[in-house]
Amino acid sequence: MTRVRIASCLALLVASLACSSLNYPDTPDAPGAPDGSQAAPSAPVLLGLDFGIPESDIDASEEEIAQEWDDLTRRARADHQQGQFDAARDGLEKASIQLSMRAPSNAQRRTVFGMRARLAMDFAALGQDQTAEDLADQLFEEVEQEPQLGGPAIVELAYLFSQRRAATALEAGLPESQLPLFRIALISSESAAASQDRLSLAFEISNVASAEGDHGLARRAIDRAVLDAQTIAPSDKSQIASLKILKARIAIAQGDLATAVATATSANRIFAAIDAPSPQRAIAEATVARALAEAGEIERARAIAMGAQARIGGDPPLAEHSARLVLAELARLELAAGDPVAARSQFQAALDIPGIDSADDVELVARLTEELAALRPTPPAGTPVGAPAGNPAGMAVEVETSDRE
Repeated sequence: MTRVRIASCLALLVASLACSSLNYPDTPDAPGAPDGSQAAPSAPVLLGLDFGIPESDIDASEEEIAQEWDDLTRRARADHQQGQFDAARDGLEKASIQLSMRAPSNAQRRTVFGMRARLAMDFAALGQDQTAEDLADQLFEEVEQEPQLGGPAIVELAYLFSQRRAATALEAGLPESQLPLFRIALISSESAAASQDRLSLAFEISNVASAEGDHGLARRAIDRAVLDAQTIAPSDKSQIASLKILKARIAIAQGDLATAVATATSANRIFAAIDAPSPQRAIAEATVARALAEAGEIERARAIAMGAQARIGGDPPLAEHSARLVLAELARLELAAGDPVAARSQFQAALDIPGIDSADDVELVARLTEELAALRPTPPAGTPVGAPAGNPAGMAVEVETSDRE
């Protein structure tokens, strides 16, 4: 009986508490009902309890929750395989933003960067030129700020767009240098292992940079080419020596005469050790002679130059382009020795050799023509038009030596 009473009391107590919690306090200012009874009070307002975001915002918030970069990358890869290139681009961009706080050498960040570079090439292949250009420029800007992001994909992208833009500019008759993108390609390639592809790229960049007067980039590229040649093909002594000859010429243009002499001498010794053909020997000897003359060792320079000169008419004689190269270096030797008359004679002899159907030879002829023209003495004031200029004693001769091969 006691247990029944206790249970009943508990039930009544719970019911009483529940009812009392629903009783609203009387409000003195509340108006009464028309019949005089007390009107029901308004429902209480819950303030400051922070019950969460409004229901209308729940779906939008869930959609905006950031996905992890790996999920975004997987989805982008699937979109790419299905031909959804715009979706792939957007996903990879989001992934790259999530990874942006990591170091540029981070493997995941570099992987996503490479995927974006290949996507830019896909847009170009699809003919979506503006999309490709915009994405490529964005990637070029990022890798310029953080070179360690670069890899094979950005090397390929930079080279592709350097060719595309140069061709477009040529058609429009506008100047366009490939060097900005070539620089990106070279720097981005340096984190990879030595390869024939990189050697070829470095060699091409060095030639273009030398022609445009960017000797710093030319030197960096030729240094890379020499190192790669020594790594991947150490037995190909002829290739190594030929690259060193080019390095010596660039060093001369930079004014780094100690490197020029040492490098040219090394190349000459390699050619001698492998008993290289006469054209290679002659060009190497002429380059050593010029480097020595630039360094002030005129007597040694002339002694070596005699051997190079003799090879021009040897048995067999040098071919046209090789002979022109040798005479060009000997002309520059005379300039370094302070003998412009002898230099003009050598330049003229080089230009008297019949031209050949070769882009390299055509370019060399044009360059030598400019160098010879720069050596023409300026007529004194008052000289009649058409009168021979001559070279009166004491007359200054303008010498231009900045455009060196």
